[in-house]
Amino acid sequence: MDIDEHPMLQLHPILVQLATVPAIAIASYKALNVWRAVSALPLNPHSAPTVDAQPTPSVVSEGLKQWRSLTATKKAKQIAAGIITFSVIMSIHFFFVYVLPRISSQSVLDTIWSIMMLVMFTGTIRYTSDLALPTLRSVRYHQTKPDSNIQIAIAFEGDKKTAWKKEIIRQLLSLLVTAGILYSTWAGYTLFHPFLAASYVICTIGTMRFPRMSIRRIVQFISAYLAFVPVGGLVIGVVINFFSGNSSDQNEDGDRKDSMTFASDWVLSLMLIFGEVFGIIIPAIITAMTLRFEYSLAHELVERPTDASSEAAPIQIPNEYPSFPNPIFLSSLLSLFTSIVIIEMISYVVPNFEWLSITPLTVFITVPVVFGGTALGAVWFGKFNQWWRYNEVWIPAKKASNTSGDDGPKDVDEDQVALLGDQAQEKDMA
Repeated sequence: MDIDEHPMLQLHPILVQLATVPAIAIASYKALNVWRAVSALPLNPHSAPTVDAQPTPSVVSEGLKQWRSLTATKKAKQIAAGIITFSVIMSIHFFFVYVLPRISSQSVLDTIWSIMMLVMFTGTIRYTSDLALPTLRSVRYHQTKPDSNIQIAIAFEGDKKTAWKKEIIRQLLSLLVTAGILYSTWAGYTLFHPFLAASYVICTIGTMRFPRMSIRRIVQFISAYLAFVPVGGLVIGVVINFFSGNSSDQNEDGDRKDSMTFASDWVLSLMLIFGEVFGIIIPAIITAMTLRFEYSLAHELVERPTDASSEAAPIQIPNEYPSFPNPIFLSSLLSLFTSIVIIEMISYVVPNFEWLSITPLTVFITVPVVFGGTALGAVWFGKFNQWWRYNEVWIPAKKASNTSGDDGPKDVDEDQVALLGDQAQEKDMA
């Protein structure tokens, strides 16, 4: 398929990808504000450490013990809930794998994909609208049951009823804006695609958090994954070709592909936004963490409290964005911009790679460029060791870790002691 036959897919990848650079900066600051509140929460609000603590039973034995203690009615309800959940997941999988490719009506395909994108982009635009109309929120740790996992609970501050009314209005306005953008795309205008991409990036990076986040582990995992994908794909391709049928079967597969119905160009241009920003979102995880790392360097070390109460008091999430030196973060953004320039140059100079900028394959360019540029920035400013060991604990374990002492944080691996935000950084090492 020649790209010249699809004019709606030619120009907007440049604008979409360039719009993600300021979007990542905004998302990084939004995630920083949430981290500022989370890092002020007690490290373990539900179980204080004790000297005579008994060994924690294994997950399997504890699960079997809880299962035996349930009544027959509760067991039946849990089994039914599991069957229903599994059925729903498999039904969705079956629909996308077997039903959707066999739909021969382009209008039906357009309708299905439009509804899915309407729902998805409405949520991202609603999240992004908080930049213009911020709502006071607070964060706390929460457990539904004493033996359940700890979760982060974000709730409205102040008058909950008024806040929910504003949220409903914001949701409706976001729905109207998204519907208008989809209509303009149907009419042939892609002017608002960068806005959709920016809102998606802000929502994804701004809300991406795991119980424990480590720069070193994230870099190692992503790098290993990208190194494995080409080798694994090559091996799988060789195996498939080796065990594939004769030429008649291949001809049947070719005829089946030729008879497949694709969505309209205006729908494809919206769907390809996800492919255009995928390669940028992955390294942006490190970019956002780098901003939080430099924030911890610019502020005094604060030891996270340990509270044995069942529910710690919520901490308000600040809406103002702090000002502090962040040269490594800026070098990461510059590296991201450089990787986008490289991608676009390859797409327009090399004919065989003209589709590169609208596919997730850009991750093989953005990841090494951004990771390398950020690491070089950390080396240049003498903070590489601290940056490489930087850790965050968003959700503590049920048992408090030994993260503090008379001598302050220890320089050990994060599997033993997590370097928690502000208290993690050794400012005098530079």
